[in-house]
Amino acid sequence: MTGAMLPIQLAPRRFWLAALALCGLSAATIAFSPLAGYVDFPQFWSAGGTVGTVDLLDPVRHGAWELAHGFRAGLFAYPPGAAWLFAPLAMLPLPAAFAVHAALVAALVAASGWLGARIYGLEPRMGLVAAFAWAPCLGSAAYGQTAMLGLFLALVCIEGLRRDDDRLAGVAVGLLLFKPTLAAPLLGLMLLRRRWLGLAVAGGLAVAWFLASVAATAGDWGWLGRWLGDLATYYPIDSAANGDKAISLPGVLIGLGLGSAVAVGIGASLVVAALPRLLRAPLPEAAAGACLIGLVASPHSLNYEATMLLPALLWAAGGLGTGLLEPARTRIVVAAYLAVTTYWVTTPIGAGLVAVVVLAGSLFWITGYRQGPVAHSERFART
Repeated sequence: MTGAMLPIQLAPRRFWLAALALCGLSAATIAFSPLAGYVDFPQFWSAGGTVGTVDLLDPVRHGAWELAHGFRAGLFAYPPGAAWLFAPLAMLPLPAAFAVHAALVAALVAASGWLGARIYGLEPRMGLVAAFAWAPCLGSAAYGQTAMLGLFLALVCIEGLRRDDDRLAGVAVGLLLFKPTLAAPLLGLMLLRRRWLGLAVAGGLAVAWFLASVAATAGDWGWLGRWLGDLATYYPIDSAANGDKAISLPGVLIGLGLGSAVAVGIGASLVVAALPRLLRAPLPEAAAGACLIGLVASPHSLNYEATMLLPALLWAAGGLGTGLLEPARTRIVVAAYLAVTTYWVTTPIGAGLVAVVVLAGSLFWITGYRQGPVAHSERFART
């Protein structure tokens, strides 16, 4: 690949060596996960093991089940229906289930890189490198988390919006309701842009998730109230305990001791500030911005969810008219990739730069920082 074909201003050899080093670092961390007890994966494995029983939703009974199987007790913070996703993995021993999960995550990273490149005007191999080098992506495998499934579905939704295919967008964001905090920004964008068919399709899938949750809790039709009550208690406590891993502005502020109501209000003010660009920007850009604003304004978002920043990075690096002037654009993208390598040492050092990247990226996007008169795609057309 020649220097002119690279989407950012780096010498090709330097670019590829740095990219491969970041990819290798992310991949290597997966091997260390068993030494940390597979990090968060036992919680999902346990949810798969208790789905369809009263043990899933009851925090006491679920914690007792986990302790009995040698894991720390923890709340399954997803809608109960999402536990069905992990039922097949729960049929395997934990080490084998983790290996299958890691392989699935790697496949989702590849699929997301390819699809993101298609959406934002990059060569496929550039999208693949961008995804595998972004530390939170393979971190979803190392930490045993679900963030990559969220990113892939978000990109499918964005592709649907780009193609003016509301059915595809609605199905994707409806499936994304397995974790509502990730779906909410795209649902909000579709509401702002009046994508009624997509919202109707997503609404149908929301009903399906509700019924799946009834089955997951052994027929508890009142699961929603109990679940929301548990989350209202869980989120502030978890944010305070994981202040070093929080990447949302409310989460960081709660970790610093600010009241949750005030912190959430400050996060909501960023959503209000983003409305003009969400309403007027081209849909692929607006969707990337929505994912970004959803991270920074969420009442509870931890560092592994920074996967959702990837669409904004691909938009910034791609050929869809970002208008960011060089060398600022290259510096922003490179700085973001280097800063999130602290993802792996957040716990030992007690802090990380992922939250800084998320907040700075949100401010860049909201304000339209250094938008130039010549679109990036037009500049590419002349090379």
